[in-house]
Amino acid sequence: MKEFNTDVLIVGSGLVGLVAAHCLSSLNYKVTLVDKKNLINSKNSFKDTRTVAVSEGSKIFLESLFLWSFLESCAEPIKNINVYDRSSNNKILFSNQIKNKKLGYVIENKQFSKILINQLKKFKNTKVHYGFNLVNVELNDRNTRAFSNNSIINSKIIIAADGKNSQIKKIVGNKTFKKKYNESALVLNLVHEKQLNNSAFEIFYQTGPLAILPMKSSKGFFQSTIIWSNDDMFLRKLTSLEKIFLKNFIEEKIGHIVGKITKINSSQIFPLSAHINDSFINKRLIYVGDAAHSIHPIAGQGWNLGVNDVKNLYELSKSKKIVIGNDLFCKMYNDKCYHKAFQLFQITDKLNSHFLNSGNIYRTLSNLGFGFIEKNQSLKNKITKYAMGV
Repeated sequence: MKEFNTDVLIVGSGLVGLVAAHCLSSLNYKVTLVDKKNLINSKNSFKDTRTVAVSEGSKIFLESLFLWSFLESCAEPIKNINVYDRSSNNKILFSNQIKNKKLGYVIENKQFSKILINQLKKFKNTKVHYGFNLVNVELNDRNTRAFSNNSIINSKIIIAADGKNSQIKKIVGNKTFKKKYNESALVLNLVHEKQLNNSAFEIFYQTGPLAILPMKSSKGFFQSTIIWSNDDMFLRKLTSLEKIFLKNFIEEKIGHIVGKITKINSSQIFPLSAHINDSFINKRLIYVGDAAHSIHPIAGQGWNLGVNDVKNLYELSKSKKIVIGNDLFCKMYNDKCYHKAFQLFQITDKLNSHFLNSGNIYRTLSNLGFGFIEKNQSLKNKITKYAMGV
């Protein structure tokens, strides 16, 4: 059995794991990134139609890592967000009041991952191993050991970036609070006749929110991605229809925004759930991104919350006063990350519950809330800045 030594072992090569690898590699730590599968070159990678909503705060952080200049060409800026109640009579318009700043950016997962992988190759102190099937982990005061079927990796700290169904979490036994929604998310990438002019839309139906995000367009074609939270069985029946009927149904819902839909490039359904660990740390182990927490997509902040984890990890790792991986390091990481994650977990859960409630009292409060927020520019600015992460 082969045995390797590294400063930092990152388990999981999703977007958050890749950004974490960039951070620590740039600080000259010896980094090893492992994953069971090669997510970029796998047969299913081209089927991943998901997009990432990158907040202005996350963009600024990516700039500090000298990554944004490579991502900018495939990022579609969002200048305005239009939020509608299900009746469309109530509307809130969020727009940025800070000069030279955007509300966010939309990037396709596939493109994002490829760029991060390519840029990671520049670091001679970083190794990427695919086909690493994690079977056990040993954690102690001095170091960690991660075992696969044919190798052992010793490190000062393990960064668990292996998603909602974290294998590390199963092995170590960190407890998690889970919330299962009776919904799934339908993700459609559309080509349509109307230009969205850097505007995003979110419509709150009684069955769940429908978001429309502008995508980078080319050759005169306007594209967007929609994320519609709805009953799983309904969505599966809908997507089982012939494409012409699916296209007509979606066009009836959002045609007033996107115009005639000329093509549905792809469609996928993802079950919706949320979770949060009771702690984001263990002995010489920290959890980042979906391995630590996941939230309802109603606010589009899930990925940015993972970036916040990595940003805190980066700031602590730069400090010469704290030794990476020791108890103080892990405790400070948990203190910096946990409150914000728990807060967003609760906010998104309550927002979703509120807009799904069809009671008259809730309906009245919703109407009053929309009107109050739309007329209160100071409150809108605060909500906007929070969503931007600045």
